[in-house]
Amino acid sequence: MPLGPGQRVLAVADDLSGAAETAAALLSRTTRTRVLLDPRTATPAPVGTTTVFDLDSRQLSATGAADRITAAMTGLAPGTLVLKKVDSLLRGNLAAEIAALAATGRGVLLAPALPTAHRTVRDGVLHTDGVPLHTGNAWRAETAPPPRSIAEALRAPVALLGLASVRGPAHLLRTALREALATGLPVVADGETDADLDALLAAALDVDPRVALAGSGGLALALGRTLDGGPPAPLPPPGPATRPLLVVVGTAEPLAAEQVRRLVTDGAALYSLDPGAPYPGDPLPPLHPGSTVLTLRPGGPPDPAAARAIVRNLARTAAALLDAAPGPADLVLTGGETARRVLEALAVRELRPWGQVHHGAVLATTPDGRTVVTRPGSFGDADSLRLIARALRAPAARAPAADTAAPQTAADATPAARTPAGRTPAARTAVHPPPDPGRPAPTPRRISLDHAKGPFMNATPAAPAGTEPTAAEKSDALPVIAVTMGDGAGIGPEVIVPALLDPGTLSRIRPVVVGDAERLRRAAELVGLADRAEIVTVEGPGDAEFTPGRINVIDLGLLPADLPWGTLSAVAGDAAYQYVRVAAELALSGAVQGICTAPLNKEALHAGGHLYPGHTELLAHLTGVEEVSMMLSTDTVKVIHVTTHIGLIDAVKRIEPGLVERTVRRGHDALVRAGVEHPVIGVCGINPHAGENGLFGYGEEEEKIVPALEILRADGIDARGPLPADTAFFLAGRGDYDLIVAMYHDQGHGPVKILGLEAGVNLTVGLPVIRTSVDHGTAFDIAGTGTADPGSMIEALRQAAALAPSPTG
Repeated sequence: MPLGPGQRVLAVADDLSGAAETAAALLSRTTRTRVLLDPRTATPAPVGTTTVFDLDSRQLSATGAADRITAAMTGLAPGTLVLKKVDSLLRGNLAAEIAALAATGRGVLLAPALPTAHRTVRDGVLHTDGVPLHTGNAWRAETAPPPRSIAEALRAPVALLGLASVRGPAHLLRTALREALATGLPVVADGETDADLDALLAAALDVDPRVALAGSGGLALALGRTLDGGPPAPLPPPGPATRPLLVVVGTAEPLAAEQVRRLVTDGAALYSLDPGAPYPGDPLPPLHPGSTVLTLRPGGPPDPAAARAIVRNLARTAAALLDAAPGPADLVLTGGETARRVLEALAVRELRPWGQVHHGAVLATTPDGRTVVTRPGSFGDADSLRLIARALRAPAARAPAADTAAPQTAADATPAARTPAGRTPAARTAVHPPPDPGRPAPTPRRISLDHAKGPFMNATPAAPAGTEPTAAEKSDALPVIAVTMGDGAGIGPEVIVPALLDPGTLSRIRPVVVGDAERLRRAAELVGLADRAEIVTVEGPGDAEFTPGRINVIDLGLLPADLPWGTLSAVAGDAAYQYVRVAAELALSGAVQGICTAPLNKEALHAGGHLYPGHTELLAHLTGVEEVSMMLSTDTVKVIHVTTHIGLIDAVKRIEPGLVERTVRRGHDALVRAGVEHPVIGVCGINPHAGENGLFGYGEEEEKIVPALEILRADGIDARGPLPADTAFFLAGRGDYDLIVAMYHDQGHGPVKILGLEAGVNLTVGLPVIRTSVDHGTAFDIAGTGTADPGSMIEALRQAAALAPSPTG
């Protein structure tokens, strides 16, 4: 049942990054959150604000941690919902804290699964990336061996709620939970997906709202989805950079070194400390005016016994750097202990979260106006720090190769070495002033993962010093993309011309239009670019020259000079088909590495004698592929469709496990090819609420979707569902999923057109050649007016560049 915006919630965590993660999960449009570092000095929360306490108990004795839980639970107002954030790897004083919760007589439901980080619970055993915790190396920095089960971690008997119960009918789950709580033991719940956690939370709230909930950020997200008020307003856009950014990396995770390396590649200065040296150690140069990374010098395995002293020295060094800076700096802090100690050194006692850059990477502001991003040390992929820095700062101009060839240390990192002549500092930052109690809260804007690093964005590393390619070599390495003109009576020509004149286009691809040269010249006049566009007819890609202002056209000459704009025409429909046919032949011959299509009109295509539902099916026929999928891509969400241009009744009939499985695999392969190493894929159900355990429909989800998901998961593909379609797109928009699988056309197209029509891109997945397209139609109503927005065509070309192979590779 949804909880109202006035619901009282007590949320506590054992470290700062966990508290921030929880606070971000509980945000809604009607509920703000705050994180307090010292619960003893808490002031009453403003109306509509939920407070999350960082109890700072991770490193305490078991007795000390239990005492802090007991103190936090004392004097709660009636009806307060209790949420204890636990570490998703079961670290810290878990046994003592759960025992303290149970001692209150509330009963405890422990659900530590964190699906977004691939941490699941099966048969009471925590798994990371499918591997049981005790057989992996996730506990490498801990002094004790990892527990073999959650019961072992609690050092007490538990009542286990297995996956079959969690996924059974809602009334049976409630019965099983009620019986488990009646034993008086902590109830440990299996879970692998967000839907599992949603079901557990709903059952707990129905059975006994007084139950103390304990779980990772996954359970906090489930609670956030239950709170009334809808998703949080998005974060405000970054503004001009006026102060430096300090990134403090205090984690022993092996991936941290690669995260730092990528950030340095983007131009950040790197200051590394000797973990064995006493504070203050070697003197450090001032903060870089752009971004600075402060981390520990690589060495042997981490020494768990010395971890606290090392973190304390790292925090003191960070504070010293900030104190010596001429003005305030913003912060990125990884590792809960590190984040806590740095903020303590700066006398910061409160954070106000606004949202997440990616899961666990929480953007917040401090009372003194700093922007701070906190993130657990074990979270994020190799691009995590790069994503965070780019969300706060536009990427700095890439440093010369010699500047980033080797890590800097405290002894050799100097401002001069990091700011070569002509270097452009970072251009943007997300600086948010502290909330003014006398004014309404600002309307924030969500930082989209894809604005920072879309899964289809090319990233070209700097060449080693002295081996930079020539301009001709750089051009030869770019993919040749055939751009089909679409329906000549529509807006295709009007968006192609400005898109090919965009300064970024020639830096990414070598475009060749397949269409009618004269129609493009008329379009150039309509959009006011006739004086800038040199439209040149070529026989093929080999004859094309790629210089600014030049548009190369393979001119089929199929359109009459007097073809009216905005009018359905069989001639234009046939011409649109011929453009695609020629482009497909070029692709199959290897003359082009990708196709980017302007929109065609299906009715005109049929009138011209070509009975295909659209580009997707036409290209499949021309390239000899039996089955392909349509994928829509925006900065907010990416969607692949199981069925597309058929009626809804026929779509439901056509959906079957094999088709679902093949569609998910095509989407997974496309994302992996584009650089997403482990895509998280959300699969929609067919019926409302994904059937809600048989309440709606006739069991289509169990019959048509679940068998495919079981096969995919067995093969290591992270496909989750079936999901209710009315919430799946919201979850994808905030970063929970890399891809949503829609079962039919409007299930996927409707949300995409709301969330990103103007910058949307249509991809055909499964072809022997990459194909992208604008995600809009021919727009006959504005064709010929010169007012069409070329943004989607520019984005389609960019994504074609990102996915297409290099002809020299």
